[in-house]
Amino acid sequence: MNMIKVFKVVATGALMALASQVALAQSAGNWMVRGGYGTIAPQVKSGNLSAPSIANSKTDVGSASNLMGGFTYMYTDNLSVDLPFALPFEHKLYGAGAIAGVGQIGKVSALPLTVLFQYRFLEPKSALRPYVGVGPTYAYFFNETGSGALTGLTNPGGTPTKIKIDGQFTFTAQIGATYAIDKNWFVDVFYSNTPLKTKTTLSTGQTVDVTLDPNAYGVSIGYKF
Repeated sequence: MNMIKVFKVVATGALMALASQVALAQSAGNWMVRGGYGTIAPQVKSGNLSAPSIANSKTDVGSASNLMGGFTYMYTDNLSVDLPFALPFEHKLYGAGAIAGVGQIGKVSALPLTVLFQYRFLEPKSALRPYVGVGPTYAYFFNETGSGALTGLTNPGGTPTKIKIDGQFTFTAQIGATYAIDKNWFVDVFYSNTPLKTKTTLSTGQTVDVTLDPNAYGVSIGYKF
């Protein structure tokens, strides 16, 4: 009789453990939403500012951080579609090359508009699920503003020099992982890279081609339902 009771206790515990594993699953039909903080760090290679300008006048772009997150839909147990979102990233623009000493020459707000198609490794019930992703991106730039230093270089004594940075279609490649805290809550970390070349045009007529190729990384807390 005691053995039967022991068996019942063991069986009940095993079923509860199995149910717990299933509850942790990221499986077909699940939606996930997350919010956190991320950074975009451009890997800048600048061309020369076109004439008339000081020879070897280049530009650099600083990193920027802000709140970010996203929505994910599990299409199958392993395939998911992800829509990241974020507040705008405000990047400072600096002189480089022959004009490195002038400091900040402007600023720009940027939003990477991306859809990612992801493959998640391991079983749906696994607490840790690494993933890879790839998808199209439109790099959108707005609120471009030139500084007094830029005007002094390009139009001394004249009207403030304005900046226009071209938006570009490209793609983003991503790696990351989620870790289930319990049946609903999880932590998400990611790293991505976006090959990106664009052109900056000044109101004075000069242009400069810039390769940005930004790295992005972030951490979020998410909820699965």
